[in-house]
Amino acid sequence: MRIPVLFLQVLVFNLKKNKPKLNLKTMKKILGGLLLLSILFTSCSSDENDENSSVSATVNGAEWKPTKINSVTLIKVKSAKAQRFDISIQDNSQMLSLACGSDLTTADAMPLKDYILDEENDKIDALFVNTYLIDGNTYTEHFAQSGKLTITAMDPVKKTVSGTFSFIAKKEGVLQTKIVTPDVFEVKNGVFTNLSYTVLSE
Repeated sequence: MRIPVLFLQVLVFNLKKNKPKLNLKTMKKILGGLLLLSILFTSCSSDENDENSSVSATVNGAEWKPTKINSVTLIKVKSAKAQRFDISIQDNSQMLSLACGSDLTTADAMPLKDYILDEENDKIDALFVNTYLIDGNTYTEHFAQSGKLTITAMDPVKKTVSGTFSFIAKKEGVLQTKIVTPDVFEVKNGVFTNLSYTVLSE
């Protein structure tokens, strides 16, 4: 499937050049784009993961496992000589979206390395979003301040990927009144194993 270059470039790694003030209005614009991409990936990707695939993490001190892998996607933009890798997973109450980027590679895979989000030191080659799912609606009240997504194995032939992730997000505002969300959203010990991924290119 082909995705317009402009659409792919709206997010993520231009943040480093044009770092916004992190107020609620700005956060909603940025994360709204991420959620739009997540919906697109979900509709485009096929669910090829099986019993050999797994994802788990510790979310705010509690063990967490998704009930659904929405999408796992490598996006290659030849004109920009860049690529992005995205994972979208969820249970019945929340969705986690993980993303990282690199220079374009010849193989359909990301370089095996750590991808870092460090707002304080202006280092951004990864992004993390946690979204609450309430009564059929989505709400993103936190903005990730730091995190690490590590790709430990990625097979461009079998199209499988494994790695780890962790991040800390701080609450930027209240968008709903159904539940009280924490001031800090912390994910530790995130692990994904043998996830099948789809390659999209422009």
